[in-house]
Amino acid sequence: MKKYLIKYIFEFLVIVMGISVSFWLNNWSESVKENNIEKDLVNLLIIDIENKRNENKNDIGIFNRAIETFERVINTWETTNKIDSTDLKSTLNYLRFDTPYFNENSPIYNSLSNTKLWDNLPYDLVNKINDLYRRSYAELKLKFSKISENGTYCKLHFLLPNDLIDLNRETEKIYKIAQKVDEEYILYTKLLLYNVEDIKSLTEGIVVKTESILKDLKTHNNKQQAYNLQ
Repeated sequence: MKKYLIKYIFEFLVIVMGISVSFWLNNWSESVKENNIEKDLVNLLIIDIENKRNENKNDIGIFNRAIETFERVINTWETTNKIDSTDLKSTLNYLRFDTPYFNENSPIYNSLSNTKLWDNLPYDLVNKINDLYRRSYAELKLKFSKISENGTYCKLHFLLPNDLIDLNRETEKIYKIAQKVDEEYILYTKLLLYNVEDIKSLTEGIVVKTESILKDLKTHNNKQQAYNLQ
């Protein structure tokens, strides 16, 4: 009797252990699956932020080239009291440019911010990401809109009335026209220089912020991967 009792107890323990192990493996598998999904979602967010960062860096390069041009124009005016014909066409082209635009909207961010992912990410990191998309990108869009508005105003109130809108003419001909309104030309150039320096400064700050966020997101993913391997 005792022999059979021990056998039954042993078989019962084997069954219990088997069920427990199976339950544990199932939970572990679900946990790994959820972590993998979260990792994929974070990677999507990383790609989105990297794309916007690359766009920002490209814009900074454009800003730098424009600033160099404006500074040469202004320096020539301040030292010789004459406008320089070398950068005349390129400066007039900048002055009439009224289509700069930054798209702050992100379908990826809008979708992910309403998922469980936002609850799993560190609180400080979520705040940084929200601030980037909702405040920094929105502010950058406003700066671009301001430059666009100024370009339209300059085109309507300075370039068109003074026959400086058509740049498909010889520089010498355009230069003779610009000489008659040289002071206005310089004032509009100075205004654009100020606006471009302003938006460049904001964009550089955003790039620094995105680099920090990308680093934190990648660190989070690495921790999740290490957890899955345990």
